[in-house]
Amino acid sequence: MDKIKTLNLRNPDVLVQRIGSRLRRQRLAKGMTQYELAERAGVSQSTLKLIEHEGKGSLQRLAKIAVVLDLDGDLRELFAGNRAFDSIDAVHLSSRKRAPQRKKN
Repeated sequence: MDKIKTLNLRNPDVLVQRIGSRLRRQRLAKGMTQYELAERAGVSQSTLKLIEHEGKGSLQRLAKIAVVLDLDGDLRELFAGNRAFDSIDAVHLSSRKRAPQRKKN
């Protein structure tokens, strides 16, 4: 496997640019202009341009745009909490443990 390609896929800058590109493709697939989407999402057109082209913007604005484009389910799934574990031991180790109580003098 190409290690450079794999590293680029895990790069946060590349990730946010790909998210912006996906938003743009989805907007175009729905036949919306940047102005229409920005208006419906309650964000400025310049903000939408930054998100689409550079991946720059707040999570709040991304969520607003995702709702208008019917992509909010994808965001919900991203943080649904279903984690994959390598083994049953990893599951047991992941449970929260309380620290021992300190002895009072």
